[in-house]
Amino acid sequence: MDGGEHAPSTPEIGIDIIRVDRIAKVLQRHPERFELRVLTAAERSYVRGRPETMAGRWAAKEAVSKVLGLGVRGIGWQEIEVERLPTGQPSVRLHDRAAARATQLGIQHIALSISHEREYAIAIAYAVRTAGGRYLFPPQIGEDLDAAETALLARIERIKALRREELALLAEPAGKPHA
Repeated sequence: MDGGEHAPSTPEIGIDIIRVDRIAKVLQRHPERFELRVLTAAERSYVRGRPETMAGRWAAKEAVSKVLGLGVRGIGWQEIEVERLPTGQPSVRLHDRAAARATQLGIQHIALSISHEREYAIAIAYAVRTAGGRYLFPPQIGEDLDAAETALLARIERIKALRREELALLAEPAGKPHA
């Protein structure tokens, strides 16, 4: 395995908690704009007028984005859709770049739990990455990185290159002279 691969069946967990009053304040100031930016049409019809439910959806999308390994960088809010099954259980539907990212990582299903009460909403997302899934950054993410993040990624690439060189040296037959 190179530095980006993981062992078979690697668990991925994302968690997020948010104060309901933070979401309530944003909804009071910019209700339609905020909902249009974050929620799909189906989510808007379910959430409308309930800050605690909106906070739960926000936390769920954050938790799922963490499972995908990027936070919300490179993935739009509406690309992670939280649905409600007939049993009341939340379910995740991924679209566009979020779906591509899950496929890239070898993730086939993300389980989700959301809880909220008067003050806080919390969500936990869980997925299992199958063999062959890799942490790769989507091409467009480079546009969103600051200088420190770009430098860190460059350093990671240099370390990976050194590791490949070391592995190649170890793989050479004994007694063969090094160039």
